[in-house]
Amino acid sequence: MSEKYLPLFRKYRPQSFKDVVGQESLVKALSNAIELNRIANAYLFAGPRGTGKTSCARIFAKSLNCVNGPTLEPCQKCPSCLDITNASGLDVIEIDAATNRGIDDAKELIAQTQYAPMNGKYKIFIIDEVHMLSNEAFNALLKTFEEPPANVIFILATTEPHKVIETIVSRCQRFDLRRITTEDITKRLREISDIENIKITNDALFTIAKNVSGGLRDSLALLDQVSILGAREEITKEDIESLLGKVTFDVAFNFLNKIISKDVQDAIFSLNEVYNKGLEPKNFCENFIEFLRNLVFAMSSADDKNTLKFTNFNSNDIEKIKAAGFDKVSIFNILEKVIEYYKEIRFTTNPYLWAELMVINLCKENAHIAMPAQRSVVSDVQIKTMPDAVRSVQSETHKLQSVNSEPENSIVKDVLKEIEIPEMPNVPTEPVVSEVNQQAEFEIVDTSPQEIKMPDVPTVEPNFAENAVNKTSLNSNAGLDPASAWANVLNAVESVPAKFFYSGVGKLVSVENKKVTLGFVNENAINQAKSESKFKHLSKALKDVLGEDYTAEFILITENVKVMDVKLNAKIQTPQKPNYVKELPGEENFEPVKNQVQSVPKPESPTEEKPAENKEADSSVNYGRKTKEMLEAFNGRVLD
Repeated sequence: MSEKYLPLFRKYRPQSFKDVVGQESLVKALSNAIELNRIANAYLFAGPRGTGKTSCARIFAKSLNCVNGPTLEPCQKCPSCLDITNASGLDVIEIDAATNRGIDDAKELIAQTQYAPMNGKYKIFIIDEVHMLSNEAFNALLKTFEEPPANVIFILATTEPHKVIETIVSRCQRFDLRRITTEDITKRLREISDIENIKITNDALFTIAKNVSGGLRDSLALLDQVSILGAREEITKEDIESLLGKVTFDVAFNFLNKIISKDVQDAIFSLNEVYNKGLEPKNFCENFIEFLRNLVFAMSSADDKNTLKFTNFNSNDIEKIKAAGFDKVSIFNILEKVIEYYKEIRFTTNPYLWAELMVINLCKENAHIAMPAQRSVVSDVQIKTMPDAVRSVQSETHKLQSVNSEPENSIVKDVLKEIEIPEMPNVPTEPVVSEVNQQAEFEIVDTSPQEIKMPDVPTVEPNFAENAVNKTSLNSNAGLDPASAWANVLNAVESVPAKFFYSGVGKLVSVENKKVTLGFVNENAINQAKSESKFKHLSKALKDVLGEDYTAEFILITENVKVMDVKLNAKIQTPQKPNYVKELPGEENFEPVKNQVQSVPKPESPTEEKPAENKEADSSVNYGRKTKEMLEAFNGRVLD
């Protein structure tokens, strides 16, 4: 039977300082500490996964406890070295803090520090993933870390040093391990591939090194995984990308050519083909963004060596890019839009649909399709460059955005610059409402007879009894005038903010088929129009004025949407009279009706007798001010 198989990352684990890759500063510090015999009581090794934290801790322990030690080159043959290599020694104890993280485990660890080492000179505790210890366990170890018994050393390893309490960190010598460079990983992988007779190209090794985030262990695990593919034929870069689930250079390159040639059908077909292979739209966008980033770098770099170093392109890829002759501005625009759609694809429930919309937008020649603009914010400078009508409407939307939503930066500039909206007359600004209980009444202003021929529309009070009359007349009129109907609906909207929002920000498109269609300049305004606080008032007004079966529809204004040129003037109504106010005949002003209180005769003297009929009125003299006001409210009648 053959020898037991060991994964490559275990088989080629460093056993001495000279085998450590990419951590020169740590190796130098520990080597000097051994040579100068300046061994601390506690060490903290922090760094990303797979960079050698636990391996360096074992090598340091092996160098201290070797029979020839302390030494920089352990013999690897003595019982102490063999026990550390097999992780079975009694003097070097490895503890998994993720499993042993409680206060009881900390007490047991403290008890073990009281025993002297058996074979080596030091009793060494390697605590892996130390950040998983509880606060109680950390606090229990504080005194032991500060004043441990003689010949006891603690080596802590963690990927998240910020989770280790400061009182522990201050008692340790901290060393931060950096990510291993791509060149060092590639060189080490080539050495191991030659030893193991793995047939693999340098481009494939470079691709492995670029996709492991600086971790040598991850690269060895991936090389071990693909080594099976190289049993009969050489492993290529495309094999690695396919194994990682990444878009290959050829797929991304061909997809970009279809986008630039405006071939929507073939581009969507390519997207569907990638999707059927198991690549999610989110991952496809990530890979395509990475490809475009590398493409921009290759087009901007004059030296091919830098392109090979900072991208995953090889020499053949660079030659294809040069022969294609891409326009850098176009590539930037495509990259910008893909990033914007990627933000939506990450969180949507139907990512493939958004990916198709992205492809359609990228292929559209003039790019009139609106990008997702829910989070876009329009600056004052951009508003000034818009047409008059768009500027007026966008100003209202900008005010509402600043109040109702938090602004957020967007990579794509304002989407309104991509929408060609025909010139329209200015929309009147919002009237000033001095009091909360005041409302505005809208009436239609005559416009050019070539555009709209308006009949005289009487002013409609926001009274539901009158609205019922209007409703009957409008429904009975087969030739419903959209402008008149819309003015009556606005007058019936009870909420003042909703009234001015739908009249100022919204643009009337049509009133037909039992439906009122309003246009808005961006998705943010549509979302606000659909909000419960505004839409419920509009819906109620539609039913009161036009009928129960009328609904509202909100659409985005594009070059193909024609809005009605309706001018509405708003005038402030006088406040409604309170119930207790009465108009006096012959007077223009209003004043409250003065309640007549029966006069109470003042007695001439304390001894003078009063008539019997005035006793009840005389009793009010002794009442207080508040009581007298209540009596006046009841017109002077005292209620028993």
